[in-house]
Amino acid sequence: MVSQKQLRILIGFFLAFSFILSSCGNSADTTSEANLQETLQAIYAMDTLQAIEAQQTGQAVQQPTEEPPTAEPPTEEPIVQEPTQSDFPMPGEPPEELDRTLEDSVAGYTGEDKKATQGDNILNNLYERPFTSREMIYQPDLDITTVDFGPSDDGFYYFTVRLYGMNTEGGGLKGLYGIEFDRTLTGRGDLLVTVLDPQKEWTMDGVTIYLDDNRDVGGLKPIEAEAGFNGSGYDTTLEMDADKNAYARIDPKDGNAVQFAISFPLVGGVDQFLWGAWADNGWMDPTRFDYNDSMGPTEAGSPILGKYYPVKGLYNLDNTCRLPFGLEQTGLVAGMCKIGVQKEECKCLQWYTFNFGSTSMKVCIRKKCS
Repeated sequence: MVSQKQLRILIGFFLAFSFILSSCGNSADTTSEANLQETLQAIYAMDTLQAIEAQQTGQAVQQPTEEPPTAEPPTEEPIVQEPTQSDFPMPGEPPEELDRTLEDSVAGYTGEDKKATQGDNILNNLYERPFTSREMIYQPDLDITTVDFGPSDDGFYYFTVRLYGMNTEGGGLKGLYGIEFDRTLTGRGDLLVTVLDPQKEWTMDGVTIYLDDNRDVGGLKPIEAEAGFNGSGYDTTLEMDADKNAYARIDPKDGNAVQFAISFPLVGGVDQFLWGAWADNGWMDPTRFDYNDSMGPTEAGSPILGKYYPVKGLYNLDNTCRLPFGLEQTGLVAGMCKIGVQKEECKCLQWYTFNFGSTSMKVCIRKKCS
């Protein structure tokens, strides 16, 4: 095996021999060309020497390598923040000048006697039964006395549902409270806003919005009892957004009252509708609306002394008839209040136009009746 020292001697000899040959040339051009050739040969010889040395020492000849292109970091998708309740318009205070006050039958006057004297008619979807089943224990936080209603120029309809008192076990308002709308003026409810466990401040917590996609609330004949009708009632809930939303709270001036603030867009931009109130701590199941389509008077019982007394299958419940907004109270629409029909003529003194998207709605917020 040729040693490194011997290789270097051979290379040196080769270079010297090449120099002698170049000295014997006669032409400058020939000499220049020969020198170039000899230089290349010398470079080749040095490369050969390095290769042999690397092979003998077990090291590979490192060839220059191209560095891989640096990968650009992936671009992150911008995070879209979903709007929260704090981004939605907040209600203020109900208007001082109300549109209407609905007066309901009150069972509290005879509650200790475990009976009601009026206001309950299951055949027409009217209930005055804030009593437990069979024992007929009166529940004051389920007994609606009045409901105040008024639109406001802040874009909300305000409702104040006043109850006869607080819950007899621990106080507070323990029921499911709601406002139901009939926006088609057919007697069929189509929008229900409820709250469970109302808080002291305006909040969406505990508030649920129910819709009826297949329009079977009330069965084939809305309001009228159809025991045995198998429907789905309010079968859909609506997720609230910045336009369509609702809030609830305990009235800061009256601990026995629940207040609702329901946005104009949620009601749908209609300028005529019927509305009524509910207080429920029995079934609390909007998918079974109307309740009188689920059972008849024999099974449901009655709070009024008579054939069907006492309350049985349908209990801890109160609701109201429906008052009109934007139309006269004729009592001709199913579910519309007939007692105390409004006979006076009213003139709107102040209109408010509320715009949302491409839709606008004109609402009377101040009127004079004679």
